[in-house]
Amino acid sequence: MQNDKTANVSEFVEKVRRYTEITELTPAIVNEFIDYIMVSKKQVIGGKTVYPIDIYYSGIGIINAPSAEEYEEMFQERLKQKHSKKEKTA
Repeated sequence: MQNDKTANVSEFVEKVRRYTEITELTPAIVNEFIDYIMVSKKQVIGGKTVYPIDIYYSGIGIINAPSAEEYEEMFQERLKQKHSKKEKTA
């Protein structure tokens, strides 16, 4: 079973390599990469109505990407690390 997952991820990576500079999302690209999209019930978050979606990618399933807030936290942590290294070498 692990070999199947590894093969599926490898196949997905090969597809991605063919499309390194996508300038337009075409139906052909969507069909090649996405099995299906699940739209959940609407939710009100912070006073805004949102419809959470899950995208299931061909061969690998759902990818849980960090939220915008998590990306910002990672970015700020990386900046702190870079700044800290500069101080140590100076």
